[in-house]
Amino acid sequence: MFKILLLSFISFLCGAEGTILTINDNEYSLFSFYSRYPKKQWERADSLQKDKMFTDFVKRELCILEAKKVGLLNDPNVAVKIRDRSLQLLVNESYEHFVATPLISPVELEAARKNVKKELFVSHILIGHSGAYLGNPPQRTLDSALLLSQKIKSDFESGEGFSVLAEKYSDDPGVISDGGSIGWVQWGATAREFQGAAFNLNIGVLSSPVLTDFGYHLILVSDIRPSEFQHMSDDAYESYVINISKNSVRDQLRAAAMSYDTKKIDEYGVFFNDDGVDLILKAYNRSQKENRLLESGGKDSAALLKSLGGLGVLCVYGGKGYGPKWFARKLEKIPPSRQPRLDSVDKISSALKTIVLQNIAVNEGFAAGVKDFFSYQYKRGEMVSGLLYDAYLRLLVNSTPKPDTVNVSAYYEKNKFDKYMDEEKMLIREIKVSNKSVADSLLVLLNAGEDFSVLAQLNSSNNPGGGGVYGPFTRDADQPLFDAASLLVDDEISPVLLSSINNFSIIQLIERVAAAPMGLERVYVRIESLLIKDGQNRAKIDGVEGLLNKYQIVKNDGVLY
Repeated sequence: MFKILLLSFISFLCGAEGTILTINDNEYSLFSFYSRYPKKQWERADSLQKDKMFTDFVKRELCILEAKKVGLLNDPNVAVKIRDRSLQLLVNESYEHFVATPLISPVELEAARKNVKKELFVSHILIGHSGAYLGNPPQRTLDSALLLSQKIKSDFESGEGFSVLAEKYSDDPGVISDGGSIGWVQWGATAREFQGAAFNLNIGVLSSPVLTDFGYHLILVSDIRPSEFQHMSDDAYESYVINISKNSVRDQLRAAAMSYDTKKIDEYGVFFNDDGVDLILKAYNRSQKENRLLESGGKDSAALLKSLGGLGVLCVYGGKGYGPKWFARKLEKIPPSRQPRLDSVDKISSALKTIVLQNIAVNEGFAAGVKDFFSYQYKRGEMVSGLLYDAYLRLLVNSTPKPDTVNVSAYYEKNKFDKYMDEEKMLIREIKVSNKSVADSLLVLLNAGEDFSVLAQLNSSNNPGGGGVYGPFTRDADQPLFDAASLLVDDEISPVLLSSINNFSIIQLIERVAAAPMGLERVYVRIESLLIKDGQNRAKIDGVEGLLNKYQIVKNDGVLY
């Protein structure tokens, strides 16, 4: 159980500030929760699922706090990952700042600032046309769709019920089950034309026809409520506004980024040594032939560049020269399986250019203070939290001692008759021949008292030197002969059997080998692995559960539920 203080006064303060949880002096907002569990997922969940989500959220944050407390931020592996991923985040955020943000119009930003703090409960009637993006568009013209939409709006304003009109006219496939209801909609979640109309509607007023790629929409807003962004700080809110507004310029980003890259290459005087690129390609081809690259399919490009000697300057930019080892150090931060393959001049040039552009982005990002922007700080915080959470769970797992022989033996003795039984087996003699007449003649001789072992030595294709002995074998190994043998008593001889295609057998049961526990030596490693895994799971569960009583946890139900 949680050590949770349900204090009404504290809950009131938390609700006023949008805080859903406090652990010691650390506050967690509604936005941070919905970043982990999307709002629609939360609203669709039943009470048990919601309890589990919130409990998991609390436990995760506890693990992160404990990871910091025990010093995992200073763990070399964690610290290196934080450094490398922070630089990559800085590259991404620098491009967002220098390339994407300038494309956003002031009008788009202002509309987002006005509307992000609310969400609408929206329904619509969709009137499609022959060119609409629908799975089965109706065969009507665009003009006909507009006229029909106008008629439906007129019928609604004359008193017709919305759901009746939706079920009668809407081309939205889900209208039969939802009556035209879309549900709660946030700014940025729908097509620009749709959201522009919806967020300017009064409650209960049906919009004029709004054209999108899907057809004409008649939009009805039936309720408005605050969104989870209402309690954000000014910096956080402005950052989110900019981010959500980038949806309006996504189709321009690729061209803008290419133009920006070209500008930076010229501005910094980037020059690549073509002879050096050719030498890299030759080294790659030589290594492929000599099979010297790692088993990652030749993708360990960092190792290849590090191995090159006497290459000199590979690239000049900003008035400085950079050799292959500098590029290798950059590539080493990428797992070998994701490193670019250096198997053509174009790929080599592209990889080197990307590294240079990323380095420029880092330097310019630092100069512009991008690392102090809320968006960068938030994303870096999420990244660090994820690394700390994983590191703390690994710490718990690695603290599990390896089971000793006594533990393994005790588990074996307790479970050997349930989990480690060998199957029943049959030990037989077999005379196998390829001719039915020969088999019939041999059976006559056997029934007349001839020795089975002697006839097997003279006639059987199966182990004649051993007198036809076969087995012990399980039913899975040879179902037909196992089933035939199971009908016999010891030393009894079977009739002629069709044992396989074009083969006929006569068998004699020597012994039924009863099911018995496997020897401990056969299952020792399996049991040891199972005990290790069980111990690790218990360590994780006990370690995390123990944190619930170590920290002071204050939950505010009123904000979230």
